Amino acid sequence: MCPAPSSSTPAEELEPAPPWGIGLALTALAYFLMVQFMLGALLLLVYWILFALDQPLEAALQQAAESGRFMGLSSGLVYLFTLLTLFAGLRLWVRTSLAQALRLVRPARVPLWAVPFLALGLAIALDAVAIATGRPVIPENLAPLFRGRDPLGWAAMGFLAVLVGPPTEELLFRGLLYPALAVRVGPMFAVYLVSLIFALFHLLTYGGTADQWFWIAQVFLVGLVLTGLRARTRSLWPPIVMHMTLNLYATVEYIFLLNFG
Repeated sequence: MCPAPSSSTPAEELEPAPPWGIGLALTALAYFLMVQFMLGALLLLVYWILFALDQPLEAALQQAAESGRFMGLSSGLVYLFTLLTLFAGLRLWVRTSLAQALRLVRPARVPLWAVPFLALGLAIALDAVAIATGRPVIPENLAPLFRGRDPLGWAAMGFLAVLVGPPTEELLFRGLLYPALAVRVGPMFAVYLVSLIFALFHLLTYGGTADQWFWIAQVFLVGLVLTGLRARTRSLWPPIVMHMTLNLYATVEYIFLLNFG
């Protein structure tokens, strides 16, 4: 009897199912949101007590939200805490090689050295779209974090945006969520679904700005590239490197345009 035709990826192209399901991947995302809220609120309270107790709480929170030093360091610590605790939990959950399960392996099809160049091309293209549509290159709510010649503030934002943010988000979205969804709905639909969730997650970053949905659309496109790269290479390293390169480009660009342009 002939096998039924399938519109999904051929069997030889499919990755092994990860040793976790969609429930665990979504739980990890919920855990990250909870940690962001709880630790973020605690660090804001500490900031108010130590540095701005003479101000009303609302004014102190606004001041903290516009401080590159505070937001970079505090949010970076939240990301780092999430990354370390997720790895610790996965080590207890996964009985096989954790590197293999998360696809922290040598990429196929696309050499890792080419990924930063692809990222730079994507970053320049996104800037061109923003300029062509008459929108600012820098999101208005992020500008205060980079404005002012403050090397410590820039270093703190670099710690968040380049060193700890990309690995944490890639672990959550491309490391845990994508393979769990790919097994259930197929790789192609999983790429779109993960990218959409990734974009909506960034409402926390761009929420409240006039161009909010323009930035969310850009994040969705970036998510498509990152998740597509994960699917194409069967490795988590290329999206991590691309994400870090994109954020490094944006960090240097924001600093230069706001302070030296």
